[in-house]
Amino acid sequence: MMTLRARRYARRALRAPGHKRRSDTTASTDDHRVHFLHIGKNAGSQVAAIARQINGQDNDVTIIKHGHNVFLRDIPKGDEYFFSIRNPVSRFVSGFYSRKRKGRPKFNSEWSPYEAKAFADFDHANDLAEALFAEGPLGVRAFGAIKSIQHTAQNQVDWFYGCGNIFAVRPPVWVIRQEAFEEDIEVLCRRLGIGAGIRIEPDPVRSHKGDYSGTPELSERAVENLKSWYVQDFEFYRACEDWISSVDVTQPRSASDL
Repeated sequence: MMTLRARRYARRALRAPGHKRRSDTTASTDDHRVHFLHIGKNAGSQVAAIARQINGQDNDVTIIKHGHNVFLRDIPKGDEYFFSIRNPVSRFVSGFYSRKRKGRPKFNSEWSPYEAKAFADFDHANDLAEALFAEGPLGVRAFGAIKSIQHTAQNQVDWFYGCGNIFAVRPPVWVIRQEAFEEDIEVLCRRLGIGAGIRIEPDPVRSHKGDYSGTPELSERAVENLKSWYVQDFEFYRACEDWISSVDVTQPRSASDL
């Protein structure tokens, strides 16, 4: 059964600009919904822009974009879905600086008291990553900071809590890798039966892309610490790539794919 939280997000998505109401299209009972499971800092703003384009087309597909606090188990059983993933180290850097600037310029979300303390303790992503696992008070502050900053606090696999065997039990329509975004969007559209005309959002503000020029690069120690901290996400990314390589994307979807 769909949770109250998921129903609320679904209603908001269905009211979003560009969504096709059944009365506005010639398709009726043939319309089907495909949910975008929105993992934070994984090109979600770009996917949302593409979803609006798809919803504005004359086809039988409606993309429902959920907020960050809707997980796979919240999506109704039998409904199709897709999601995006990202290299965990890159996602950490993006999440750190996105919250440091409070989401600006696209958003302006104030820090929580916990985030304020985190950014008072660590000025840069490299500072925090290097301090992970340190002995004494520094390590304690690093643990507190990474678990307080939105986006860095959650693993990507958290969105699949209780649903670990997704590729065996409930495979997605497709997985969009942030590092292969255009290629995977093309495959997603092909598998959904969406024709040409989908445009990738080039505006960095609207797509919520960050500019990290002038910030310290991650040191070797920082990267190794992040690999240890996000070990589950690295394993999840590998599992996603294994599944992607097993799917014959030159053929239309079949019931066995879903």
